[in-house]
Amino acid sequence: MKINFILTGEGSSDLRLVEHIENILIQNGFDEASGEAPDLGRLVNPPGRTVREKLIAILQYYPDIDAIFVHRDADGTGTAAREQEIALACGGIAGLPTVIPIIPVTMLETWLLADQDAIKRVSGNQNNQGQITCIPGLNRLESTRDTKTLLLEALCEASAAQGGAIGKIQKALL
Repeated sequence: MKINFILTGEGSSDLRLVEHIENILIQNGFDEASGEAPDLGRLVNPPGRTVREKLIAILQYYPDIDAIFVHRDADGTGTAAREQEIALACGGIAGLPTVIPIIPVTMLETWLLADQDAIKRVSGNQNNQGQITCIPGLNRLESTRDTKTLLLEALCEASAAQGGAIGKIQKALL
């Protein structure tokens, strides 16, 4: 069985989540999983920032998808409030495929920091055999502050880029 999906989220770091979702879907019985995380802000008429506006735009531009994954950080509101926000956003939208909330309790960047191989792939240097030294141990990740900056640092380290190349990486990710 094959599944095609769209991921919509909160920022550019969410784009790296597609591969993880594809892997999880395959591990859970799908023969093939194909996902995209389009930058809806680049559309001729970009949608607003609400979940509902994004869902309507996705349905318009991707009418044949099987599912939409909606990433929203729990932040200070909590998981239940985010689930309710997503459910309310879906109300009354005809033809909407299955909508699956992704609501990490800690920031997505913290989750990504736990996967050094993924960081190496995203950095363009998947052949890097070394450890990424700027990442603290798993037992300290959840208490790490400013994980976005740490993830950027890890991507730069994993890429083995130097000088101006680091600036290009930072610009591409911010």
